[in-house]
Amino acid sequence: IFYQDSRIVLSSKGVETWNRKRPMMNERKTWEFTDMDAGKYYRVETATVNTSKLDYQCHLFTDVSDYATLFQDISDYSKRISDMNDFQKNILSKLSQEYDSFLPELTDFCRATDSILYVEQKGSGYIRKSSYGTRLHRCRIKASKELEDLIQTRRFGLSDGYYCFLSEQTQDQRYALFLRRGPEFNEEYFRDASVYNVIRLYIENGVLREKILYESEHDGLTGLYNKGKYLTMKESKFEHSGSIAVLYFDVNNFKTINDTLGHEAGDHLIVQASQSIQRITDEHVYAFRMGGDEFLVIAPDISESQAENLRQDWQHALDEINLSEKENPITIACGMEYAVKPYIFDDIIANADDKMYQNKKEMKRNHGLSERIQL
Repeated sequence: IFYQDSRIVLSSKGVETWNRKRPMMNERKTWEFTDMDAGKYYRVETATVNTSKLDYQCHLFTDVSDYATLFQDISDYSKRISDMNDFQKNILSKLSQEYDSFLPELTDFCRATDSILYVEQKGSGYIRKSSYGTRLHRCRIKASKELEDLIQTRRFGLSDGYYCFLSEQTQDQRYALFLRRGPEFNEEYFRDASVYNVIRLYIENGVLREKILYESEHDGLTGLYNKGKYLTMKESKFEHSGSIAVLYFDVNNFKTINDTLGHEAGDHLIVQASQSIQRITDEHVYAFRMGGDEFLVIAPDISESQAENLRQDWQHALDEINLSEKENPITIACGMEYAVKPYIFDDIIANADDKMYQNKKEMKRNHGLSERIQL
């Protein structure tokens, strides 16, 4: 005999489950029963009543669905808070690493398939792209109107299958982060403000730290490495290389230009000269502005023929720049010295310096240097 009211209604599948799970006769217990089809959770007290003729199994149902849902919500909320705390601690522990090092953690946390971070390098003509799918990959790509528009996508906006997690700007750099949804994508974490805030903090901290480091190592006018960076690399790298090539440069007429045409004209001269030097640099060839109108290019671990090619490449670059400076061509004295171990690095620098001054004297004799300022 089963008595029920409107609050206790078992589904047909619930009745089948009930028949399988109810206690044995004469067993007294309090237990829980779930009717999944009806979306109900019950606490059931079961007892057996014996009469002279029959034994009856009696069950008292209490609908605890609301409590069960509340406990589940609390459990889910607690897990979410725990996940958030773990994620934030993990991200903040990486603050000293590169600005894009958070990508694997964020991608996995949101259960995205992959992610892309764009950081605009203002004034450079390039945009840095960091992507993560199965590994972190970094590259520089030429800036374009399409990319600039992409970086300005609004938060949660869709672009080519990717959803914008954030799009912000620091003092002089704009950046945007995109994630691609997958079948298990966690929308709640993707939209969570605390996740957004910790990632924004991470990126801006990394970009600012990178900017400070860059400014501490580079000359503000030319973008080449400065003398401080040279002194650091001299001890850590150049004095220990198997071979070394040094090109010492001195820009002709710099003081005359500054005195007669002003500092703006002098700065233009230095920038144009540095561009010819910049064109021969790469990740293994380093260029330094040593102060005023003097520059160094240092290439460790190359052959003598490669060093000579480097000098010729620089001369070709200067000739190309002078095509646009026909009325006021840039003249630069250059001295090159090459050596293999064992060598004394300071002697290599001194020899390159001497050769540069010999080249300057020769240029004065053959061409004269006053022509540079005739307008």
